[in-house]
Amino acid sequence: MSISNIEEKLELAKNRLLELDREESLIEESTSSESTTPESTTTENTMTEESGKIVVFSDVSLERYRKFRGEGELKRSNIYVRLVKGEIIAYEMPSSAHGYTATELAFVLKTWSNGQLNVICEQNITTGNNTEYCADFVAEPEQIPPPGPGYEAQPTIIIEVAKTETLTSLNDCASDYFSASARYTQTNSTGVYLGIKMFSRRQNSTVAMLAILYLRNNQVPNPAANVQNPPPNTPPMIVMANTIPNLAISFGTAPINYQRTAFVNNTGIQNDRLTGYVQSNDIPCTRAGMQDYQLTIPANLIFPGGVPVGVPNNLVIDLDNIKSSRYSPYSPKTAFPNRILNKFF
Repeated sequence: MSISNIEEKLELAKNRLLELDREESLIEESTSSESTTPESTTTENTMTEESGKIVVFSDVSLERYRKFRGEGELKRSNIYVRLVKGEIIAYEMPSSAHGYTATELAFVLKTWSNGQLNVICEQNITTGNNTEYCADFVAEPEQIPPPGPGYEAQPTIIIEVAKTETLTSLNDCASDYFSASARYTQTNSTGVYLGIKMFSRRQNSTVAMLAILYLRNNQVPNPAANVQNPPPNTPPMIVMANTIPNLAISFGTAPINYQRTAFVNNTGIQNDRLTGYVQSNDIPCTRAGMQDYQLTIPANLIFPGGVPVGVPNNLVIDLDNIKSSRYSPYSPKTAFPNRILNKFF
């Protein structure tokens, strides 16, 4: 299908993204006491998340999409798009908060790996005949064997930062990011996908943030093994689908809204794997080094060919640093966080 009326349709998509941002702000101002029954939270959550899909063009080939991305109209529209099963979908808008958070995470990866990772921003990842994503940034080992004929090397870790982008969109990326490696690579495969969701600023200047970790080989502790006198041969770990989050941590300056909690729980995540500042009586992330706000990722998932000498066995992301990076582009501890938040949001 030809792509026509580009400027008009991109403007409509941009307006819809702005509208979704305003709608999300209203949701963030609601409280958990307004509606807490499973039926109501599930219904409201589904309506909110499903409305976030903005299709700009349909029946578009991968070749035509790549040509479209190379043209000037997309850059002038100032929105992010991806091709998913022949549909060009608008999902995000550039922002200071998005940019600084992504930059902080990229710096963490590069520093932790002691220069053993190639960190690439806005990397195109083809996951099917008519599907191509543009990941915020990815990383791959500096020393990797070349892929065989007809294959493409895939990054071993992919990180997406979302502000306007919905939780549904972040969650949907997992299946394509992991399946792409199975189809297109003999050597590198994506072992880790991390989504960081930043919600709208509330009137009291607090902001909820959520880190969602997906692992290719997704295993979690088996609750049955932790009871007194567990049955014989009870495995210590259980295997979960890699489209289900391994772990989700709420780490902002406000607890996540009840609708967000409902969405995460509906992904099939284990009950004890949604942690952090979930409810108002939970201990929030207020300083660096707090144990509950350390996101730990095994290094062998990022270096499948062997962890290089000098690289720690685990990548540990202190979520307090990620939260604080939103307050200032220069210092993780600014004296004027509310003023900066007003500027960014």
